[in-house]
Amino acid sequence: MKFLFVGALNTAFGYSVYALFVTLHASHNAALTIQYILGVFWNFKTTGTIVFKNHDNSLILRFFLSYIFTYSINLICLNALVRLGAGKYLSQGIMVLPVAVLSFLIFKTFVFKTKPQGE
Repeated sequence: MKFLFVGALNTAFGYSVYALFVTLHASHNAALTIQYILGVFWNFKTTGTIVFKNHDNSLILRFFLSYIFTYSINLICLNALVRLGAGKYLSQGIMVLPVAVLSFLIFKTFVFKTKPQGE
C-alpha cells in the first residue's frame, strides 16, 4: 500500500517534470532524461525511507543502476509509441504503470532487498 502512495507521488513528480520540458519544446528524449536524472534523487529518498524503511545511502549506486535499466526500457518503448503516433504526452502516460511495476520489482529484489533472518 505504501508503494502505491509513494509511487503515485513519484509518478506525479516525474510526469510533471517530463510534461514541463515537453511543453517547453524539449524533445521527448531530453524530457525523459531530465525526468530520470531528477527522479533518481527524489525517488531514492521517498522509496527507500517510506516504502522499504531503509536509510542506507550507500544503496544509491544500486538504485542508480536500476534507473539506468528502467530508463532504457522506458526510452525504447516511448520512442516506439511516439513513432506509432500516440503523441509525446500519451506515450509517456502509457509507460507509467509498466515502468512503476518493473521498478518496484527491481527495488525489492536488487536495491532494497532484505537479508533473511539470522544472517
